[in-house]
Amino acid sequence: MVNKIPIFIPKHYDPFILPELNAEQKEIYNKLSEYVNTILLPVEDSQYQVEREWVSEKCLKRYCRSANWNLVDAKNRMKNSLEWRRVYKPNDIDPKELEPEAITGKIHINGFDKQGRPIIYLRPGLENTKAGPRQVKNVVFTFEAAIKIMPKDVESVVIVVDFHNCSPRSSPGLGIAKEFMYVLGSHYPERLSMALIINAPWYFWGFFKLISPFIDPVTKNKIKFVDLNITDNIDSVNNVTTEKNSSQQKVRILDYVDKDQLESEYGGDNYFDFEFETYWKALLEKIGKNIEEDNEKDI
Repeated sequence: MVNKIPIFIPKHYDPFILPELNAEQKEIYNKLSEYVNTILLPVEDSQYQVEREWVSEKCLKRYCRSANWNLVDAKNRMKNSLEWRRVYKPNDIDPKELEPEAITGKIHINGFDKQGRPIIYLRPGLENTKAGPRQVKNVVFTFEAAIKIMPKDVESVVIVVDFHNCSPRSSPGLGIAKEFMYVLGSHYPERLSMALIINAPWYFWGFFKLISPFIDPVTKNKIKFVDLNITDNIDSVNNVTTEKNSSQQKVRILDYVDKDQLESEYGGDNYFDFEFETYWKALLEKIGKNIEEDNEKDI
């Protein structure tokens, strides 16, 4: 049955639980926590509580892991992200501003993987706007929304990138891709569990080579290429050689996402029909954004 309502609550999932910190890691975490307390906004600042809640225990641990438990690096990363969030204000992005970007469904949240991680679909073939800051802002808004709907014990997302009907002209420009990778790697560390690439066109490999220097090794290892024709229930099969003779292992998407959570185009039972108004209303209600209140502010 066709459904216009996206899945924002997982039916069942088995979260990945990180191991406890060892003594050395605890010391680094404690030192980072002490440092962060010295660079937060003043208590009397209107944004202090927002910032205080963001630098949670899990957040600090993610920055420690992304810095490979190097305290100096973790401090620098945290300081840069705090400064970025104060200027960019991802929590205050106005959904109304993003409607032109959201209307085609080129980026949307729907379903969860087997470990309860929200799935963000990126479909560049549905691109409808020119490259610009608003495109990146739309990605940031979607990331923040996915974080808000994460169930208990889940800290990361899955990105499904489908290049169906995508052409070199409609693909995001190199500048936008670089900025997106920078924001993701710098200000959302450890938030990407994996990126599943589907229907990669011939020109993708050249594009991927250009942006690869801007992708940190940890993130690069999370990129998996999907073969929708694989039916065997195994984690990955046969290697595929690209034009550049670099070997990329193909995977079966159903090894990561249950059928009831996966959109039907990719072998799932979730017959989702994206309709902007229905999707947008459901998303904003789920993350606590009141459409009527936002419209009243514009009057």
